[in-house]
Amino acid sequence: MRYLIMTVVFLVSLILQSTLFSHLTVAGVKPDLVLIFIILYALLHGPKEGVLAGLLGGLLQDLLFGQFIGMNALPKLTVGYMFGVLERKIYKENLLIPMAALFLGTFVNETILYLLRQISYLMGKTGGISLNYLVSVKDVIFSTAVYNSCLAPFIYGKFYKSSQKGLLRTIDG
Repeated sequence: MRYLIMTVVFLVSLILQSTLFSHLTVAGVKPDLVLIFIILYALLHGPKEGVLAGLLGGLLQDLLFGQFIGMNALPKLTVGYMFGVLERKIYKENLLIPMAALFLGTFVNETILYLLRQISYLMGKTGGISLNYLVSVKDVIFSTAVYNSCLAPFIYGKFYKSSQKGLLRTIDG
């Protein structure tokens, strides 16, 4: 049931990203809602669930909007694992933890995406210019990380409650 709910959450997030949040850009960037939910889910459910959420969310993003299958799935899967490992080591009730995780996770995700785009560019699979990493950090990566982390106070409480007592809870059995 959790996976069906997360699939719906990811699909709704992708629709919101491509419609509403296209008009709510800050510093020229919009949030990556799918990544936000992957990181929060991984923090609350562990590395295995983080990998599954990252793979599912990234593949859905690739299938609906991506140029290459795996371009979003690989970074999101990696970030899901990284933050899932922290699940038993963090104090989940502290709001600063998900904010910091969203900032760092976005930074890692966008850096991996940057590297994959550079590889694709070098292999001649995509057109366009190759941006310097520091320019990319200044223009896109940092701004996206700040935007994503600023959304934590609005999302994390409901997400945490659902993971504890709602539709996203783990049922031991």
